[in-house]
Amino acid sequence: MNDHDIKNGWEKINSYIEKNNIYLTFAAFEEAIKQSPDYEVGEQLSALQTSYRYMLSYMAQGMEDPQKEKIYNDLLKSLYDSNDTYCHNRMVQSSPSMYIARQKDFGNAAASLNMVYREYATELEHYKLYAEIPDEDTDKNKAIELCRNMEKAETRLFNYVWTMFKPGQQECEQLAAIMKDAAVPMHTRILLLSAIFLNINTFFNERLILLLFDLLAFYRDDNEMSMRTMCCLFLSLLRHNHRAMLHDSITSRIDELKHDQHMTNALQLIVMQYVRSCNTDNLTKMVRDKLLPIMHASPSIIKAFKDRKINPDDISDIEGNPEWENFLEKSGLADKVKEINEMQMEGDDVFMGMFSQLKSFPFFNEIANWFLPFHDKHSAVALSPIANNRLMINIITNSRFLCDSDRFSFCLSISSIPEEQRNAMLEQFDAQNEMLDEIKSAAVAGNKATQKQIITNYMQDLYRFFKLYSRHSEFANPFEGNLLDFTILSDIICTTDNLLLIGEYYFKGNYYEPALPFFLKSIEGSEMRQPNVLQKIGFCYQRLRRYDKALEYYLRYDLFDGDNLWNIKHIAATYKSMENLAKAVEYYKKAEAMAPDDLSVCLNIGHCLLGLERVDEALKYYYKADYMGTPDDPKTLRPIAWCHFLQKNFEQSEKAYVKLINSQNKKSDDLLNLGHVRLAMGHVKEAIEAYHECVVMLRGLSPNTTNILFSNLLNPDRKYLEACGISPLDINLILDIINYKI
Repeated sequence: MNDHDIKNGWEKINSYIEKNNIYLTFAAFEEAIKQSPDYEVGEQLSALQTSYRYMLSYMAQGMEDPQKEKIYNDLLKSLYDSNDTYCHNRMVQSSPSMYIARQKDFGNAAASLNMVYREYATELEHYKLYAEIPDEDTDKNKAIELCRNMEKAETRLFNYVWTMFKPGQQECEQLAAIMKDAAVPMHTRILLLSAIFLNINTFFNERLILLLFDLLAFYRDDNEMSMRTMCCLFLSLLRHNHRAMLHDSITSRIDELKHDQHMTNALQLIVMQYVRSCNTDNLTKMVRDKLLPIMHASPSIIKAFKDRKINPDDISDIEGNPEWENFLEKSGLADKVKEINEMQMEGDDVFMGMFSQLKSFPFFNEIANWFLPFHDKHSAVALSPIANNRLMINIITNSRFLCDSDRFSFCLSISSIPEEQRNAMLEQFDAQNEMLDEIKSAAVAGNKATQKQIITNYMQDLYRFFKLYSRHSEFANPFEGNLLDFTILSDIICTTDNLLLIGEYYFKGNYYEPALPFFLKSIEGSEMRQPNVLQKIGFCYQRLRRYDKALEYYLRYDLFDGDNLWNIKHIAATYKSMENLAKAVEYYKKAEAMAPDDLSVCLNIGHCLLGLERVDEALKYYYKADYMGTPDDPKTLRPIAWCHFLQKNFEQSEKAYVKLINSQNKKSDDLLNLGHVRLAMGHVKEAIEAYHECVVMLRGLSPNTTNILFSNLLNPDRKYLEACGISPLDINLILDIINYKI
């Protein structure tokens, strides 16, 4: 078996257990063990199956067993455990994963948690003792060597905790003691917290989950530890939702948590940050596709940036100077920067795309370093050119928008900058004392980070690891979970307010598909309490082009409020998209009665009437729209010209099309239609000239398929040309004349 087969087999059996399909669970186990025998697991399963058959036999005979539910839940837990053991044993035999490699290293060394921790404690003591010696009596190289030895031992401890498979009570108690020991540096305890989470994320472990609850209580008044612990607990329970519910020890601790308002408030923050993290790829794409093209599309902007020595790829470089305001506003760039800044303030991960390029340093080859809290005593920082620049260190340490792994990335990237440029940059920082007074005072005051900031930064660290680590495919990604299936915490997470909040988050960002399930869940059994959500559901479906569903929800809202102009217009637009033009006209006329001066309603009535071939009526509405709007606006002039053509008012139609092709809004269709008008008027030469101009425009769009594009434009209009007396033969000849010109 390879890793992929092992993982798929484990997930398949887990899914059967989760769905309470015990018969298929045993059948799948039997098939797997035939292919890859495991005597110990086979014996366990045989005993479990025998007990289960006895249980079924008692029930078949009509015998009542008051312990039936407990026995059944114990069976499910045992099946889950057997599946973990079987999967782990297969991995030990054949998996090349980092998880198994680390386990084998410790196994070959006959290591224990106590041994690995004592090694770390020894190196830590050596490092601390040397640090107490006055600077003038120390050797920097020696200090760095001792620091690195301590870090290696710290990493080894992380790896041991991460790869413990089914740790016993004694090991868990010892780990708890380490985690609560004030003599252990805080950054090490935070690092080990991530190791505990990574362990649970690999294989469910009741004892380690209960340890997280204990740590949550122990560090209740310590924001840094309690918020990180809550994040780990949330992700662990999300990963093993159905399995955790089988354990009374866990559900009872959750019940206690529900009565702790301080922690439930924190959990609400974590839920929203989880949603934002899951949306990081969309945000990165938005920055890449919407912001950067604006910067690079305008030569005037680029030139202005270059003249002022601004990097157009760096958002922070383009803010704050009134001199640039005009061209930023005109380009739309200012609005995008403002939008991104607002998202950043809310906790959206707008820096992911930038820092994903800075995770290729050897530092990030070590898994533990992805979870390491940033601190200036670390050798990577101590050896950095900024080590002696306290202002720079304070900026990095106190930046609320950088997570820990990005802080390390920043330091490492500075080391790779050529010395001359690096020195100039550091001198610039030194010169900005006045601007950075606030940062300096904050560092001196030792301001504590807020709960939201800690949660945001830690979740970003976790997301980066599961997304960017070079071997991330070896790890189950907790950010692929489904909050709506999170039954074990549904009382806290899936409240109507929370569902609406999450739905609104996606909706505001125009992410309609992920918004839908949250909106739909929020109105289950109570849609009249939130009727406006029906409109948002309809709008999501409309944007996703699922018009039948969009119409269903708009009409449901219409029952609640039949005089809502916005809703009536969207019902009309949906009917129009479904090509039910008669119904669309009916609702657009309702909207017209409510808003007689609405230009878009007037135009849409015209479009629908034209589609129904009620040309005379359509033309009246187009003239009304032309009167209400700007004279000769292409939005109205274009359909007016076409209506005149259909009515065989060729001179009026030609006059309108000439205006269009002489405007800045000229389209290839305008030239095509002008050709139609002139052909109908018998002006063949002028018609061919118009058609050829159309071809020239099309050539700019697709040089290699111009003749196909032109034919595709002209052929649907054959019936209109024939209605004007143009024979099919003449149309074919005109097409070939144009093809030869091409």
